[in-house]
Amino acid sequence: MEKTIAIITRDFYWKGLTEWINDYVRSCDECQHNKSPQHARWGLLQPLKTPYAAWNSISTDFITQLPESQGYTQIMVVVDRFTKMAHCIGLPTNATAKDDANLFL
Repeated sequence: MEKTIAIITRDFYWKGLTEWINDYVRSCDECQHNKSPQHARWGLLQPLKTPYAAWNSISTDFITQLPESQGYTQIMVVVDRFTKMAHCIGLPTNATAKDDANLFL
């Protein structure tokens, strides 16, 4: 955007020029596709090692903002990566990390 503004203002000026150019560049499909990245190259994906026994490697996820049922509005899902067995643990809205850990254990 800054480079475009610098080039345009060499020869032209009108009221709201900066805002107009910023809107144009933001909505221009070609400008978005031809933009050069401003970050380091992405690294290669590193897969997780395959677990060798049940419940040696687990993943957890939380399902939140559910309608209340028996005092619970969240579910903590614990999945064993080896057997794909899952445990679903109900949690109240105000559960803390310590509460989650105690329920998990």
